[in-house]
Amino acid sequence: MFGGMPAKKAEHFWPSAKRLLGLLKPEAMGIYAVVALVLVSVVLNVIAPKILGQAMDVIFGGVVGKQLPAGASKDGFVEGLRQQGQDNFADMVSRMELVPGTGINFAKLSVLIAIVLLMYFVANIFLWLQGYVLNRIVMKVIRRLRDDTEKKLNRLPLNYFDTRQRGDVLSRVTNDVDNVQQALQQAFAQLISSLLTVIGIVIMMFIVSWQLALIALIALPLSGVAAGLIGSRSQKLFSAQWKNTGALNGQIEESFSGHDLVRVFGRDADMLERFEERNEALYKASFGAQFVSGMIFPVMQFVSYLSYVGIAVVGGLRVASGSMSLGDATAFIQYSREFTQPLGQMAGMANMLQSGVASSERVFEFLDADEQDSETATE
Repeated sequence: MFGGMPAKKAEHFWPSAKRLLGLLKPEAMGIYAVVALVLVSVVLNVIAPKILGQAMDVIFGGVVGKQLPAGASKDGFVEGLRQQGQDNFADMVSRMELVPGTGINFAKLSVLIAIVLLMYFVANIFLWLQGYVLNRIVMKVIRRLRDDTEKKLNRLPLNYFDTRQRGDVLSRVTNDVDNVQQALQQAFAQLISSLLTVIGIVIMMFIVSWQLALIALIALPLSGVAAGLIGSRSQKLFSAQWKNTGALNGQIEESFSGHDLVRVFGRDADMLERFEERNEALYKASFGAQFVSGMIFPVMQFVSYLSYVGIAVVGGLRVASGSMSLGDATAFIQYSREFTQPLGQMAGMANMLQSGVASSERVFEFLDADEQDSETATE
């Protein structure tokens, strides 16, 4: 068996997903390297908006400071606003970084912008390295999986092929293995990056404003419930899709290999009817799987937009009251958008992941089939 894994039949999503991840165990050090590279990239990406918010404060403070008389003190101006009854405006000005009579501090602004650009550049370098390492890992895993399926073919008894369509067997060792490869290459990498990004952004949101962070987190349970309900339904459809794919391939293989017999006995119409039935079944399963799984992303986007509106309103009120700087509000709004982006990406990867797990289940069923006795094994 592959990688020394115990032989067991994968019948459900989570057991199959767990066994699929188990294929990565021989590449544990590489996986740790991937996680480390993603972590560095995520840290740089989530800190950058905070620094960009500081740049916004420098710009806003310079614009306001230019309107004030030169030589005046910031504290004196704030106190004058309070005496005029403009407490909210006074609180907002007190949080600004400004010098009365001077404009934007372009030297400081340039440094902040340069830091942000450098952070984004380095983050993308680490992200590229992560993709390179992960692709090598996946290629090694799939190569071993293909080797195991080839060895398994030579150890199966003849009655295994007599009781199954050859096209279905071929579909398991070709189409399903290819689909597992695609799921590991794309969905697995995206899930690691998205999960770490969500964790990092949540931490930064609480650092900037715990009140707004709580509003943003309201979307999590709602999105989780929606994804769970839709995902359970789409997983069944993906399983049916790949099962029908194997059946259709078996039908095609029979049509080609038995072409002469079909023509001799006049079974053309029957074979065509069986093909149309299986093709229709595959169409319905494929359409249903893509349609249902495709509902996850728009549902989660709608929930995130509700959260975004709440953040914009409450954040604006906090800036107006002076309890939050404009730069922090700008950074938090960017965090809220970046918070929903990885959630949406994970939702978008859900259909690919479910499809890959469904294919892995079919491959594992093939690898777990009973073998010939060693005395009669095919050489």
